[in-house]
Amino acid sequence: MTRCAVLLLLCLPGALAACRTSALSTKNIVISTTTLDQIEKGCGRRFVLALLGEPMQKIELGSERELWTWGYRETESASGSSVLIIDNRPRTETSHAAYVEFDDGKVVRAWRD
Repeated sequence: MTRCAVLLLLCLPGALAACRTSALSTKNIVISTTTLDQIEKGCGRRFVLALLGEPMQKIELGSERELWTWGYRETESASGSSVLIIDNRPRTETSHAAYVEFDDGKVVRAWRD
């Protein structure tokens, strides 16, 4: 075997492990009740955008009333070991939504399901 082939075989497991690590480090954004507690009645749209980011949906409720919604998923994984890139760990994924209602550009209420 050539020196290049041996080097490639030695580096391959490390490259695969690096790919696996980056996949595991991806995280979902979760809108917690602590985050929503920061949104008080009377806060403006800019504050909400800075805190939660752009909503998935903006729904007109009337002339000055509006409802913004954000969807997110929480994923729980059981710990375990894997060989190379085989992943056999059980996962539970739950979908949630957060809502902020505005009247004349000011927060009326904020909640999540």
